Amino acid sequence: THPHKQSGSEDEREKRKREREKMDPGTTATPLAVRRTAAKSLPRVVPISPETRAIIKEKTGKEYLTSAELPAELELPNCRDLVDVSALGGVTTKLDLEGCTAVTDVSALGGVE
Repeated sequence: THPHKQSGSEDEREKRKREREKMDPGTTATPLAVRRTAAKSLPRVVPISPETRAIIKEKTGKEYLTSAELPAELELPNCRDLVDVSALGGVTTKLDLEGCTAVTDVSALGGVE
């Protein structure tokens, strides 16, 4: 066969495309796949670092291991040692980080107030 010709008939190619879409319904079967669903809509369970867990426990008296365990509201004011807030995206309603001057990256927090 010619190296630039595609193998199989049009029907066979369509059938293979549908089979690939069944295996991964979130993408199209093209080389430059585009997600049909937003990545942020997927639940994310992130482990909370030991340092952040210790700060949360000191402020709240409760220990949380993952972002999924966090309450909807979390108040951590004036935690000058708090740096890693990547797992705090599990807080959905209110997150108080006032006075937490060491925090530099809040990109993982999503739309929390």
